[in-house]
Amino acid sequence: MKVKKYILSQLEKRVLILDGAMGTELVKRGMPTGVCPETWCIANPEVVSGVYSDYAESGSDIIYTATFGGNYCKLGLYNEKDVVGINRRLAQIARESTDKTAGNKTLVAGDIAPFGKFVAPFGEVSFEEAVKYSKLQIQGLLEGGVDMLVIETMMDIQEARAALIAARESCDLFVMVTMTFDETGHTLNGTDP
Repeated sequence: MKVKKYILSQLEKRVLILDGAMGTELVKRGMPTGVCPETWCIANPEVVSGVYSDYAESGSDIIYTATFGGNYCKLGLYNEKDVVGINRRLAQIARESTDKTAGNKTLVAGDIAPFGKFVAPFGEVSFEEAVKYSKLQIQGLLEGGVDMLVIETMMDIQEARAALIAARESCDLFVMVTMTFDETGHTLNGTDP
């Protein structure tokens, strides 16, 4: 709860600076294409830790965990089943990295991104499954020590809603939600703001 109050008080005074692109940095630093980014980061913690440290030292107030594809559906594409464990470890790496840099002022946001599949009625994932899958990821992120959650780049309002419900049922952390809109102001499945 202290972090939530801190974020809200800071937002009243100033703009908070987020980190930059994680995937781009990982590729620049040696991550090959075609691998599961999350398990590659676990196998190469010094690389992802370096990205976190660089962002923290350059003034980022908040860094995102390297868990953009850390959900049940995306990890399943690589036959990875330990959603909780993978998210826990990646959150721990982020926490350890930021605790060593920037005077421990950088917050760690657990990153929750799209499944890569639409939620019903537009897709094959039921709303209940979407909440369940989001809770698995959130459990790992919480166990890994994140300060807040970010539900990002959602293209499906139902998926964003399911992730937010999962977050609210799992914790009392500060949660940010972002959506992706096309040039007409609609999501991929036609939802407007």
